[in-house]
Amino acid sequence: RCDDSVLRVVGGKTRMIRRSRGFVPQATKLSQPLSRPTLACGGELKNCVALGRGNDIFMSQHIGDLDNPAAFDFFEHCIGHLKSVFQIEPELIGCDLHPEYLSSKWAREQNGLPVVEVQHHHAHLVSVMAENNVTTPTIGLILDGTGYGTDQTIWGGEILIGDASGFKRCGWLETVPMPGGERAIREPYRMGLSWLWQTYEEKLFDLKLPLLGHHKKNRIELLLSAMQKGINAPMTSSCGRLFDAVSAILGVCEIVNYEAQAAIALEMVADRSVIDYYQDGVIAGASDFIPIAPLIEAMVEDYLAGTPVAVVSAKFHNSLAELLLVAVVRTREQTGINCVGLSGGVWQNSLLFDRVIERLREHSFEILTHSAIPTNDGGVALGQAVIADAVVRNSESLKRTRKLCV
Repeated sequence: RCDDSVLRVVGGKTRMIRRSRGFVPQATKLSQPLSRPTLACGGELKNCVALGRGNDIFMSQHIGDLDNPAAFDFFEHCIGHLKSVFQIEPELIGCDLHPEYLSSKWAREQNGLPVVEVQHHHAHLVSVMAENNVTTPTIGLILDGTGYGTDQTIWGGEILIGDASGFKRCGWLETVPMPGGERAIREPYRMGLSWLWQTYEEKLFDLKLPLLGHHKKNRIELLLSAMQKGINAPMTSSCGRLFDAVSAILGVCEIVNYEAQAAIALEMVADRSVIDYYQDGVIAGASDFIPIAPLIEAMVEDYLAGTPVAVVSAKFHNSLAELLLVAVVRTREQTGINCVGLSGGVWQNSLLFDRVIERLREHSFEILTHSAIPTNDGGVALGQAVIADAVVRNSESLKRTRKLCV
């Protein structure tokens, strides 16, 4: 039960999409050893667990999405198999902060072992740092679909600073409601409506967009009412959901049959020869959030003027790259940190990845990216293991200090 590995050449390097046959169980070497044997349980989607001892962390093969009994049985089997093969008995467990992830529920049920709950995007940041043997505080440009935030909202477009010992959230994409909750992931048109409402409010019905013609007005009004009242419409800063919204608004994909279909279709349709971006849409936020509504407005105006979808898609990608650059430069000015790490499933978008890397290099940033470890959730277990060890190590150090003071 071992899937084939999937790799893609992006930015001149071979990068792991799914790490499995042919690469597992090769160890990831840490620059600083773990203080004790540690197990990390990964996330809910694209699950991969990790077992560490000393300077070595052994990551399992791709397990998959833990949404059915067979997959969960495989999850438990993989943990037992890794423990047996490497003769490692964990003394510490790291898991995701999300209260409903099956991997995290399993971790909390392991009696007698301390459990450290790790915020999802912090794990992404430390994962890319650990792969590149960096331990000093780093700016994290973490973009994905879903991660449970410390404020109980759904994160996914984050500017963090931190290391294994902790992190601070310095910026995030403008937040919008997710009408229908998880249903909005399967039906991207919902996110399209959310962003149109955020940008135009009642004037959205004046727009001659295919999206608005494909759904009855009373159905749209019902969704808008639910968002206004906060009924089953959690707030999100997710970059993945932003790509879904743009794909639906441009008529590329409104309903998906597989994960990230709308975002993939939007990337594939883009004309990569286009280097322009929406200058009116790239506005630095007055606070920590990164404004997206001006970009949506500029993009819709361009589309309604008759600009081909291939050009609009490319300009959207380029504009988002500029917005992210503005946010990261601002974070560097505030913190003095010049190293930036890219992690999260959105970075599998090679067009956005190439544009952002190019702009960061032009501004002389030190850049950390994934290659041997997946940038998606298949890599978060690495970050979880390192963070869990750091948290316990710091806690014990604090206890010893207090004893000495007494």
